[in-house]
Amino acid sequence: MKRILLFLGFFLSQHFFSQLDNTHYLQPLIFGNYSTATITEEYVYLSTPSASNITVTVKLADEITIPRLSVYDITAGTTTTVTNGALTLSNSKPLRLSILNTSNTVIAPGSTPLTVATNLAGTVIPANTGGLIFRSSANFFVNYRGQSGSQAGSVLTKGNVALGKTFFWGGTPNEFTTNIAEVGNMVSIMASQDNTTVTISNIDSGTEFINGSNATPITGTIVTRTLNKGESFVLYAKVKTGALSLQDTGWLGAKITADKNVAVTVGGLMQQGSTDVAGATNTDYRDFAVDQLVPVEQIGNEYVVMQGNGGNYERVVVIATEANTTVSINGSSTPNYTLANIGDYVVIPGTNFISKNMYIKTNKASYVFHKIFGSSALNTNSFMFIPPLSCFGQKEVNMVPDAKQIGATIYPNTELAVLAASGASNVPTVTVNGTSIAATTSTAVSGNTNWTSYRYDVANTGGASNIKNVKITSAGTIQAELLGANSAAGFGGYYSGFGTSPIVNINVNTSYLRPCTSDTGSSVLSVGSGLGNYQWYKNGTAITNATNNSYAIPSADTNPAEYNVIISVPGGCTLYSNVIKTYECPCYKPGATGTPLQTGIGISTRAEKSSANWPSDVNNGFVALESNDKGLVITRMPNPETAITSPVDGMLVFDTDDVCLKIYNGTKWSCINQTCN
Repeated sequence: MKRILLFLGFFLSQHFFSQLDNTHYLQPLIFGNYSTATITEEYVYLSTPSASNITVTVKLADEITIPRLSVYDITAGTTTTVTNGALTLSNSKPLRLSILNTSNTVIAPGSTPLTVATNLAGTVIPANTGGLIFRSSANFFVNYRGQSGSQAGSVLTKGNVALGKTFFWGGTPNEFTTNIAEVGNMVSIMASQDNTTVTISNIDSGTEFINGSNATPITGTIVTRTLNKGESFVLYAKVKTGALSLQDTGWLGAKITADKNVAVTVGGLMQQGSTDVAGATNTDYRDFAVDQLVPVEQIGNEYVVMQGNGGNYERVVVIATEANTTVSINGSSTPNYTLANIGDYVVIPGTNFISKNMYIKTNKASYVFHKIFGSSALNTNSFMFIPPLSCFGQKEVNMVPDAKQIGATIYPNTELAVLAASGASNVPTVTVNGTSIAATTSTAVSGNTNWTSYRYDVANTGGASNIKNVKITSAGTIQAELLGANSAAGFGGYYSGFGTSPIVNINVNTSYLRPCTSDTGSSVLSVGSGLGNYQWYKNGTAITNATNNSYAIPSADTNPAEYNVIISVPGGCTLYSNVIKTYECPCYKPGATGTPLQTGIGISTRAEKSSANWPSDVNNGFVALESNDKGLVITRMPNPETAITSPVDGMLVFDTDDVCLKIYNGTKWSCINQTCN
């Protein structure tokens, strides 16, 4: 449940260009048994738009331990060993990294800081064992790529924008049974500060996760761990072979919260492909896919998903971060789906793509993921975390290094999809090895013609060299998606699009702890001025004449309601604020009169009682407590509605998401609020 924000600034005008940043976090990944059928090679690619040399330092997540690196200069074709963690690169000198042991032998996946052993899932992974942190004074890209003969996958890190406190576990659920025990889904969480409490909630009851070397799995609807700086925690849900089960979906839509900033990567070994036989219920087609998330404040309400080459086999997954989220497709005037609860999701069939585009609009911020195929072969699937539409983003991606290869393995079906603002002046310019190439197709997005998608064949253009360094520029904002494939595997990711829109949070002016209205108080909502055309909404309906940057809630509106503002900005883009919920303002009444009763039971941590007759002089209590430095703490949890399966009348908890004391009345959970009833 979304926390009500009363004190955040009106408008955060600083823009981060996410994937292009000066700091990157790469969490440890887990990929099953690390056989030739899973993953045998892994690399980290570094590139930068800087024409002059920049220095990037690479350390393990503890930011003390320095890995031994094999550094391949992609342009020169030369390899050096680096032991001090300092790498020099430029736009003309992208690099490819491998992890070495002390004998200068490349360490195989499963024993590196990039990929760790499967039996570390469910345990706290030390900061000097798993994960890397990259830092520089200049901006650069970090791209992890892994492969074997029949699998491939890629992660584009999101820079500083990846850090946050609230995320939702996304990906693509398994739709068919499989005989491959390695199929599974993973979340990897890395702490950026000491004493970080991480909670994964809204897990379907009965879902099982690997518990280190312990045969008894981790279960429960809530999993909590405390991490120190650089430590990571991985949950991994393996499938049940031969049958569909909670393992296929029980993790999807789980909420990830932390009291300090963390970075989160989701995905899985062998994301399931599809079946090529109509009506079949079993498939062993698979590939692996991973992507790094951004927190909820960095996602949006409008998305364009650019289809790959899987036709109707492709899927789009939308996950609600708030209750009663509506999802509309391709400009539909009425919602196609309504997601009633936080963490609910919908799997949208590939039949909804129009000319290889799908436009998605939600009334509340949502996560969107795309199950995509690199070719028509159903074992070339991957998934991508989709960035929201923005008029404020990058106009250049410079560059995607060695786009056609992972190591020495060539992916001849590699293509580039670019989403750009419509108009002749915004047509992207794409070069491969410095040679300009033309788009093979360009299509306006159905339902939102402010945007046009373009496709480019980068594998078979730009000269005879297998090295394909790709640069994209436009006069307007772009999103650039790389999709590579051969006959047996696919990989890809977005090189731009995240962390580019201004964040608009509603400020509440009220004398109470919560936004409220009644004859005892009022609330005024406001956001920054001068952003565009404003329209305030109550429960999803536009409020008449509420078109300024502030809105005073009428005192007569005493029923709880949700308020937000939508801002139309020049360039055809829209900014969406957070959603806040109002309550009736509290009032106060005198206590009841009569003869008081004595309290007979007292618990004290004081050296001496507060009075000679304590607790008898505390009136009308069953139990009295006293302390000089202690308080009563009742059960704290997020989402008691889903966490507690059989609540009883009068049960009390403190909801850490809604930040209120909740009581169960036999029918539903409600915040305890003062009223005049």
